[in-house]
Amino acid sequence: MILTAIFLFVTPSTPLQERGHEILDAESNAEHSHQSQNPGYLSREVQVANSKYPYLLLTPNKITKGRVYPLVLFLHGAGERGNDNNQQKRHFPELMASQEYRELYPAFVLAPQCPKNQFWVDVDWSSEGSTPFRSTAEMPMQGAIAALEEVVRTHPIDLDRITLTGLSMGGYGAWDLAMRHPYWFTSVIPICGGGDEKEIARLAGLPIQVWHGAKDRVVPTKRSRQIVEAIQKIDLEVEYFELPGVKHNSWFEAYRRKEFLNLLFSAKRNPPKMQKSSAKLLAQAIDAKEKIAFFGDSITQSGNQNGGYVDLIRRELNKEQPHAAIIPAGISGHKVPDLLARIDRDVIDQKATVVFVYIGINDVWHSQTNSGTPIGEYGDGLREIIRKLRETGAEVVLATPSVIGEKPKGENSLDGMLEEYAAVCRQVAEEEKVTLCDLRNTFLDYLRVFNPKGLEKGILTTDGVHLNKMGNLLVATEVARALRKAVLAR
Repeated sequence: MILTAIFLFVTPSTPLQERGHEILDAESNAEHSHQSQNPGYLSREVQVANSKYPYLLLTPNKITKGRVYPLVLFLHGAGERGNDNNQQKRHFPELMASQEYRELYPAFVLAPQCPKNQFWVDVDWSSEGSTPFRSTAEMPMQGAIAALEEVVRTHPIDLDRITLTGLSMGGYGAWDLAMRHPYWFTSVIPICGGGDEKEIARLAGLPIQVWHGAKDRVVPTKRSRQIVEAIQKIDLEVEYFELPGVKHNSWFEAYRRKEFLNLLFSAKRNPPKMQKSSAKLLAQAIDAKEKIAFFGDSITQSGNQNGGYVDLIRRELNKEQPHAAIIPAGISGHKVPDLLARIDRDVIDQKATVVFVYIGINDVWHSQTNSGTPIGEYGDGLREIIRKLRETGAEVVLATPSVIGEKPKGENSLDGMLEEYAAVCRQVAEEEKVTLCDLRNTFLDYLRVFNPKGLEKGILTTDGVHLNKMGNLLVATEVARALRKAVLAR
């Protein structure tokens, strides 16, 4: 059982540093002055579809060649919206631009700007109820993501130290973005925001720190309490700081507290922790004598080996549910027709209760030698696999084919065809009402940030297809989440 700490502060007196309150006093006077002359900012913009989105980038005082630096992505509140590429400098970016902070914390700070009358997340801020998580990000959030991609491509960023924070409207945005792309960040620190409690398992293993004023009447304190309670309920770690007597401006104290700054600059990305936490949640959700089959090609076959994605899931299940069984059923070179030919022997006769189907790479890849699977046959074959498994009462999770090459989307030779097959897979999952594990999009999203040089392989794969250590961790995490969703829906 993970103990979760909830802190109630009686007075806002914890010093930033052992030196005392000098920094706090100086910055308190500057809180609302909005100094536009702060040094170190780069003013840029990115284009998404037909719209342009501005952003500011605060750079370290001095950049040493060969060194990489942390990056903090900051999402501002409603009052800083616009297109002047200046208003979003208020509060945290302005604080970080002070000479004291720049000396203490040499880092990049990315502050995108949301246009007027638009939102990072389109929700009712005053409501005490949560809004369901949406599969597609709002356009301003897509602009923020594009800005992040550009910054990691063009500046010496430590990719293991990218942290996310936001206040008010940006607090909602921080929850939303972290749930969309938990792998990108070392920690998430929302200030007076809220999110969809039903999606909180996506943050398993990610350090979370939440701040809210107890007297907030703009964003109800209940929003933070609800999501913290949801995190606690599934035994994940979270720090919650509720500030007595503080209204909606809780960020003023939060951004000056040593607890906030310590997490902001000490955390490092920890994919193994995320994978283990996600697998533990799966283990807690399944039946004691569950039999989970992993049905696929060489990716799944090698996934059963030491350190492979199947093996990683099995290790955690063995700790929590020692009577549950893993059925490895991957064979190199196989396509959808091959799976249909052996489904009885390898899965049904083994009495699998849950089946993870990860197929499609060879159906596309082998088209280069005229031995691939026509797209119609591919879709029909997936439906037949689902039908046969459902007749046994088994739950099915269907995965989209991931990648054949790790270059940016559209630059690998089979990307167009792979997108078509992935789209068919998604359509089949929707029509057949089975859980989808969209590995194609997961890989593409991961590579947007962690492959800034556009390499063909080596980020998630050994050869553009087969998983390396990080690829196995990523797949194991996503698979555990999808399997958990499927069993909880029974």
